[in-house]
Amino acid sequence: MAIEVDFWHLVGLLLGFIGSLCSFAMVLVRQIDTRIDRQNERISRIEGLWQETQARLPVEYQRREDAIRFETVLNAKLDSIGARIERLMEKAY
Repeated sequence: MAIEVDFWHLVGLLLGFIGSLCSFAMVLVRQIDTRIDRQNERISRIEGLWQETQARLPVEYQRREDAIRFETVLNAKLDSIGARIERLMEKAY
């Protein structure tokens, strides 16, 4: 029993197979594009939050140098108050 295939039938099968492969590839590319778009949206949202945080940071938090300066001024004031109390105690006795 011999199988005979006409040339045009073979060409039609080959073109149909190639067409189905191309359509499958197009579906995959579309899915990849939607995933990339979602990732880009997430990244842009995260970048926006990061920029917002950087803008709020100087308002809500104190820098190290400012804290040291504040502590130094506070200690100087407490020392002067302590010195005044000592002078008052010496005058009292």
